[in-house]
Amino acid sequence: MLDGMGITKVVQMLSEQINPAYIFMIIAISGIYMFVRPFIKWIVDSKSVTLLNYVMSSLLVLVVLFGGIALSAVFRRSMLEVTLHSLAVFGGCLGGIHLLLQVFRNKKKRV
Repeated sequence: MLDGMGITKVVQMLSEQINPAYIFMIIAISGIYMFVRPFIKWIVDSKSVTLLNYVMSSLLVLVVLFGGIALSAVFRRSMLEVTLHSLAVFGGCLGGIHLLLQVFRNKKKRV
């Protein structure tokens, strides 16, 4: 088991190994997610699939063309690598939160 000193060492080692590009990318993805979520909900509620397809494809093109150039120069890291890792972490967190909410809702309904 880890004692207080062991946990401190693990946290210190983890902070030394994390690249700032990943932190920046996860914060940016989280901010964009919170900003875009109401708009996407409105599109889905209004059943405008064509508009949603257009918005998503346009966003992908903008991220690849403009974001890749800027972040690669700033962080000296492959933009595609950082973006894919950050999206995987963010998606995993969203999936985990969604799963936990479903479990708690089902337990609440049973009681």
